[in-house]
Amino acid sequence: MTTLRTKIAMGLYSSVATVMTPLVKYHLTKRITRGKEHPTRYTEKLGHASLAKPKEKLMWIHGASVGESLSMLPLLETFHKLQPDLKFLVTTGTATSARLMEERLPAYAMHQFVPLDLPLSIERFLKTWRPDIALIIESELWPNMIFRTKSHGIPLILLNGRMSQKSAKSWTRASFFIRDLLKQFDLILAQSSTDARRFSELGAPHVKKQSNLKFAAAPLTYNQDHFEELSSSIGARPVWFASSTHRGEEAFLAETHEKLRSKFPNLLCIIAPRHPERGLEILNEFQGKDLTVSLRSEGTDITENTSIYLADTLGELGLFYALSPVVIIGGSLLRKGGQNLLEPARQNCAIICGPEMQNFEEICNEMVDNHAVVKLSEPEDITEQLETLLSDKSFQQKLAQKAAAYVKDRGQEINDVAGEILEKLPS
Repeated sequence: MTTLRTKIAMGLYSSVATVMTPLVKYHLTKRITRGKEHPTRYTEKLGHASLAKPKEKLMWIHGASVGESLSMLPLLETFHKLQPDLKFLVTTGTATSARLMEERLPAYAMHQFVPLDLPLSIERFLKTWRPDIALIIESELWPNMIFRTKSHGIPLILLNGRMSQKSAKSWTRASFFIRDLLKQFDLILAQSSTDARRFSELGAPHVKKQSNLKFAAAPLTYNQDHFEELSSSIGARPVWFASSTHRGEEAFLAETHEKLRSKFPNLLCIIAPRHPERGLEILNEFQGKDLTVSLRSEGTDITENTSIYLADTLGELGLFYALSPVVIIGGSLLRKGGQNLLEPARQNCAIICGPEMQNFEEICNEMVDNHAVVKLSEPEDITEQLETLLSDKSFQQKLAQKAAAYVKDRGQEINDVAGEILEKLPS
């Protein structure tokens, strides 16, 4: 039962959100002009459907961005095998994830942008789609979305639940609220024992530890023709790849590359920004440096003079993992929590990550214990570690083999997870 304090807090939150709605709408239209929103589908974020609700039973699955949306694909396939007549509504919040879902969702699933956490938008969305069950992936704890979904009598599950130490500490300042919020979930399947403990300590009553969904993902695919073309352009040059980088990391990595070139004159660095639309912005940051930069989005070739290849395209990480024996994990050099370690591990890469790996805390710790990743104590140590890996092929190969061994045969729990969720689906 929701406490009076939580009801008052939600009343205030919803009132402020309602008053802010016109400003939010204006902000959305401004983002369209900057290419940050879909020009015709942005109204989905206000709860307006652009597709028709299927007649069959409907499972709503929400993941914030690219990583969460990709992690749900093997689960969708498993659900479909177990219950073929079930349809799926997948929601995400970013334009990048929407483009990926348009390409990769199966015929029995559809995509919409998730509504913003505004009372009218959430209500419009729920009344239109009327899902039979709702799954939220990882850490999208939006109050209106959660409380209003539950108020419609919809079973609610937090899947692959993640609660960082920082978030848990912040929530303790409003312990009454997070306790009532987490009680709305019929089941919380946490991605690690540490996450499960944090959810329980915050007051969640129905918590279980599961295997991280990302273990069940298939190796990333890539275009073989593109691989052969780029591999031919690179030739015998040594290569390192910075994957899914965030703003602020690219300039630091460019400086690192400049230092490494004193020992490896023909060294090639590939950088794939987390948000590919930042390609030109990053290119401008590199102006004034003694670096020749090529932009993949512009079709620029890799030549013998290319120092940095900016991979500012969507859905090609698998290609660059295949090309690069040494990988730096983006988001780990700044306080962004790090990106997926398992994807390069599946593709025989030697992996280096920075100290900020909160998003994959347990996986990173296990990989460190298994000597399957090099975790830096300080970002400034990256030059030395890269020099070691690029110089010592034996160490490079051993590190890659340890990473591949760690990820092999994991993720077999997905059938049990899917079965447990389907038990919550109303008959």
